[in-house]
Amino acid sequence: MEFSEILMTVITALVGIIGFFVKRAYDSLNEKATKAELEEAKKDIEVCKTDISKIKDNYLTKDDFFREQTKTEKKLDDMLKILMDMSRGGKS
Repeated sequence: MEFSEILMTVITALVGIIGFFVKRAYDSLNEKATKAELEEAKKDIEVCKTDISKIKDNYLTKDDFFREQTKTEKKLDDMLKILMDMSRGGKS
């Protein structure tokens, strides 16, 4: 083989390798979100944050629910005790 044939083969290989990496970089850039899409996503996140705040303000927590349930059960127990006393003739 002559020197020119070897040089042409090496140059062809380099052009192919460079083309591969340029195409891969270009494709990865196209997959990234645009600035407008990012702004829209930020607005959606803010809407979700305000919705979550409203939900926290308007609904009971689990602990509050159990606390109120305990109060209701105590009142029912007191009413049952009063009814049992009444059925015995008003004596404890």
